[in-house]
Amino acid sequence: MREIAREELPDTPVSLSSDVVPEMQEYERTVTTVANSYVRPRVDRYVRNLKAKLDKVAKDVKLHILRSDGGLASAASAAEYPVNLLMSGPAGGVTGALWVAVQAGFPNLLTVDVGGTSTDVALIQGGQPRLRRETTVGDVTVRASSVDIRTVGAGGGSIAHVPELTKALRVGPQSAGADPGPAAYNRGGTEPTVADANIVLGYLPEMQKLGGDMVLNRELANTAVKKVGDALGLSTKQAAQGIYNIVNENMVGALRLVSVEQGYDPRDYALIAFGGAGPLHANALSRLLGSWPSIIPPGPGVLCALGDATTAVRDERARTYVRKFSETTSRDIEKILKGLAADASKGLEEEGVRKSEITTSYQVDLRYHGQGLRLTVEVNLADLQKKGLKSISDKFDEEHERLFTFALPLEHELVTLRAAVQGQGIKIKRQPLATGGSDPKAAVVGKQKAFMEGKDVTAIVYDRAKLKAGNKVRGPAIVMEMDSTTVILPKHTGHVDKSGCILIYPDNYKAPKKAAAKKSGKK
Repeated sequence: MREIAREELPDTPVSLSSDVVPEMQEYERTVTTVANSYVRPRVDRYVRNLKAKLDKVAKDVKLHILRSDGGLASAASAAEYPVNLLMSGPAGGVTGALWVAVQAGFPNLLTVDVGGTSTDVALIQGGQPRLRRETTVGDVTVRASSVDIRTVGAGGGSIAHVPELTKALRVGPQSAGADPGPAAYNRGGTEPTVADANIVLGYLPEMQKLGGDMVLNRELANTAVKKVGDALGLSTKQAAQGIYNIVNENMVGALRLVSVEQGYDPRDYALIAFGGAGPLHANALSRLLGSWPSIIPPGPGVLCALGDATTAVRDERARTYVRKFSETTSRDIEKILKGLAADASKGLEEEGVRKSEITTSYQVDLRYHGQGLRLTVEVNLADLQKKGLKSISDKFDEEHERLFTFALPLEHELVTLRAAVQGQGIKIKRQPLATGGSDPKAAVVGKQKAFMEGKDVTAIVYDRAKLKAGNKVRGPAIVMEMDSTTVILPKHTGHVDKSGCILIYPDNYKAPKKAAAKKSGKK
């Protein structure tokens, strides 16, 4: 079929569902293949042009492009299967957050990426981001592995409004975008946004320029937020606090989707916030969820780029294999999984990855016989050889019980077998931060009047570039850097570690007794 199509339409890329999604379920295969074909010409042209320009200046450099599952794809694979790239942007933030947090000693994380129009959240368990087998963009859901990222319309540009009917303050999902942007940008925007509220609250200091060079118009921000206050019968500061609180609750709602509603207790996880606006809300989010510490990485506004640089080439192969456990054996499954891994490894070897550097993981999708729902569980070949199929069914029952509080005494049925292979990421040695005492006075650059927790306070303003490992930044405080701003609330302290992260804890914080790796669904 491919050859016939190429003869008739030589300039048209051809996508076959047997290549794009070699799994059962006709509708999902069709949608995924159509989506791949729809974006393929433009992605293919972009990749070819980029590669040609790179070859002119660096002929020996290999071009890799981030995938939705957080790994890297070769240029050829990215051009041929662009459906695997749909959520690659947010995935870069998660991989970057993971790299930073592991350096700081926190492998269990809730990640919060707050930008101008939206917030992307994800959960990392034991140093591994949770993946899902489907990727949704708008109204289209395709069968492609991606980091389990949930998005909510809550960012710096989200517009606050008071509907005439309910008279209840709402924030988002409408956004002022980059043009005209928040009122404070002085580009014609008049609607009150989250960024305007942060300015009114004093969280963006008067001495700070956005992005290092943009001067914010505070008078316009006050005028915009005042409209909300007038509609609610509140002062401008109270209205700004309301906007800040509600957008935080919207973010918490997204975080609950990846934690509580998946059977995980957010109190067992640290929270890492990044993106241009993430550190403004991190402390408040951690307090709402009980997720400590609240981690502010160095360069939070460019963390996605760090994730792109530190991840590794990845590929996977899958095969539909519908069998009840009574109809197959562990040896059959092991043989197929190894064959899938060998096939996937060929692409990595073509990209120059040595066999010794390739790591392999295995997963199976299974269900109870007669059930429509499928769950994905990891397969350890050593356990499979030792315990047989019970090593798979036990994990499935545990996952089913964690999600739904029960397991059924029914026969298990396999649906899909999958092998994922990955090379080694680039090893970046970050220089440790210079050590200082607990007093951060050398980093103080001024004071800022702010409105926190319903009260007027005077916050100490710090230059993050001058902070040293061991410094303790006590709230109320504001930490400035070129690409972001961190707010530390009263009765909280930011501890600067040797990797440069700011770890925010409540004063007199006591760590919970249960380990962070425990799952909340188990009692």
